[in-house]
Amino acid sequence: MKKLIMGLFLTFSILAMAGDFDYLEDKLELKYPVITDSQNNTMKIDDFDIGVFNNIIYIKMEAETFSGDGGWSKFDKQSYDKIATDMANYVRTMLNSNNKVEITLILEKKIGDDELLHNGLY
Repeated sequence: MKKLIMGLFLTFSILAMAGDFDYLEDKLELKYPVITDSQNNTMKIDDFDIGVFNNIIYIKMEAETFSGDGGWSKFDKQSYDKIATDMANYVRTMLNSNNKVEITLILEKKIGDDELLHNGLY
């Protein structure tokens, strides 16, 4: 009986945590549907995935394009770092955590292979 109760407790804990990440992903999608640099170059962010592994929070942002780099070559990288830092701080606040946040920007191409545009720890 104790094993059954512990199993149910563990299952509900995992489901509760997954629900928190879904909520955070939705909040990020509403807050950052497009990122804009200091020169008004924009990138549309289509999806966010959030998780925790080895006490590091990770955020995977996905931008989609048919071809090219989705505007990444023109995007000011210092502006991106500021946006990523703000995003990391927002997620840390929402999770009440002081852990590092790893943010990965992936370009999902309709034609061709996906491409890693940026990866950093904030």
